[in-house]
Amino acid sequence: MTKNESAPKQNVSKKKKRPIKTFFSILFIFIACFLIYSSAHDVLMTVKLKKEISSHQEIVDELESEKSSLTKEKKNLENPEYVKRFVRGKYLVSKPGEQVFILPSKNAAADEE
Repeated sequence: MTKNESAPKQNVSKKKKRPIKTFFSILFIFIACFLIYSSAHDVLMTVKLKKEISSHQEIVDELESEKSSLTKEKKNLENPEYVKRFVRGKYLVSKPGEQVFILPSKNAAADEE
């Protein structure tokens, strides 16, 4: 009868260990799922931020280009000879006794044909 008595004791001890193993298995699965979700979220956030950085970098490049052209224009406007030429050409300002003639541009003649 020792075999029969020892067999139920082994089954009881195995049944007692199983809930603990099941609990830890479920806990590890939950932790693994959480870590996978967290990693995926971080990867998606990184991709989104890289796209934003590249779009903002394009804007910065455009602004730097505009800044350099405005700096060049500012430097030119500090030159009195350039200002005289600019005003006479753009706003058709003339010297006293001088006549201004407006000639058609080459592009306007090509557009008419």
